Amino acid sequence: MNFNSELLLPIFTKIFESAIFILIGMLVYRLLTLGRLKEDKSVKKQAFTDQLTGRGNRYLLFSVMDKLIKKKKKFAVCFMDLDGFKQINDSMGHDAGDKLLIALSNLFEEKLPKNATAYRLGGDEFAIIIKDINTTEDVTNVLDHLKEDLSVPISIDHSNIVLEYSLGVSIYPEDAEDRQQLIMYADDAMYYIKEHGKNSYYFHNKTLKARLENKTKMEMDLRKAYDNGEFGICLQPRINVKDTSKICFETLLYWNHPTLGKLPSSYFISQAEEMALIIKLDQYVLNLVCDKLNEFKEKGFKNIQIAVNISNKHVSKEAFVDRLCEIISSHHLEAGEVQLELVNPLEMKNMESYRKMFEKLKQNGAEIIINSFEIKYESLQLLNMLSIDEIKISSEFISDEANFKSEVFPDIIKLAHDLKLKVVVGRIDDDKKLVKTINSGADKIQGDFLFKKMEQELAEEVLNNYGTYRLRIDDIILNAENTNKK
Repeated sequence: MNFNSELLLPIFTKIFESAIFILIGMLVYRLLTLGRLKEDKSVKKQAFTDQLTGRGNRYLLFSVMDKLIKKKKKFAVCFMDLDGFKQINDSMGHDAGDKLLIALSNLFEEKLPKNATAYRLGGDEFAIIIKDINTTEDVTNVLDHLKEDLSVPISIDHSNIVLEYSLGVSIYPEDAEDRQQLIMYADDAMYYIKEHGKNSYYFHNKTLKARLENKTKMEMDLRKAYDNGEFGICLQPRINVKDTSKICFETLLYWNHPTLGKLPSSYFISQAEEMALIIKLDQYVLNLVCDKLNEFKEKGFKNIQIAVNISNKHVSKEAFVDRLCEIISSHHLEAGEVQLELVNPLEMKNMESYRKMFEKLKQNGAEIIINSFEIKYESLQLLNMLSIDEIKISSEFISDEANFKSEVFPDIIKLAHDLKLKVVVGRIDDDKKLVKTINSGADKIQGDFLFKKMEQELAEEVLNNYGTYRLRIDDIILNAENTNKK
């Protein structure tokens, strides 16, 4: 059989061309697929990487923990928080703060063993996973070496910084078999060491577990307490040294717990702030106080001020301040009869917000007191720039334990007066402090040595007998002044 090559040539040519097209198509598809894979890997890497330090972020931490739990591999999770990082940012600038975080990340990379990996959770918070462990000692060996490494100063912008930190540890599966529980336990252990020493680590234990469960129970109880009307107020008088005819009451919140009895605000206020329940409590107390003030006035009592503690964590929120203004204006009080005492330190970054809000509050007749007084540039700048009426200082400055020179306390009061601020001195618990406070130029004095905290009914009794009390107070002030002259 004879084949005609001329007839077959076009057929082979077409087959060859088709093969070439198929190969080119496969090559293009392969290149596109590789491109997408690289792009997907890049996107995935970004999603699981902290952009500043290059460490894994919280999402990668969660993913790693879930995989270890699924494989039932014993591991430790450590939560770490830098103490004083805000001061570094404030004093050296945010660039220096970023450099410090990067340097710390590099330290983790260089110093941690192969079975330990660090992650940045955001801000100044880090986490470390320690794998392949058999005993607690395996974890302490890693953390003790890390402790030594962290004690070496880190050089940032020609300054040597010794890191301060708190580190809490929980272990799978001993402490919990659930990722969320492990994180919560490590976090709680971290806050425990923050309160009890810092620059070290602490393992979660049964005591902490009970404390955490109590914290959860307290949240539930606090919510019920507000709904059930279990909160009340007591009052403590402040004496106006320059004019004893005027009297001011500080309002102190308490919780009338159904089983534990009367609890002071120190027992629950930080928890209420965490829950944002403090907003409702502040409004509730202010309303109660304004009612009480009007009640006193209707009974003929004059020259009375009432100070209410306010959590200024929310005072930069316009809606919160508007509600405070509504409460004050609805009671038709005279200017200065209500004082709002801000109990948390002011922050420089919120100065413009404070300025607007303070002006609004003062337009509605409130005076502003700052409870925490610090002698540093930012604090004094805030006191100088904002519309503040008074500051409150603790008598700890003149306690025997403080051991300050005698000129320090009067100089602090003079500094406040130079800033056009009146000064309230609290915690006066003996006659020695009383004499020093009066002779140092304080405007108002408060403490158990003069009047103890009292129920509202007893406060009214003080007002009824204030003429007699005033004679005694005037004698105390006169004797203190005469003692100073001698």
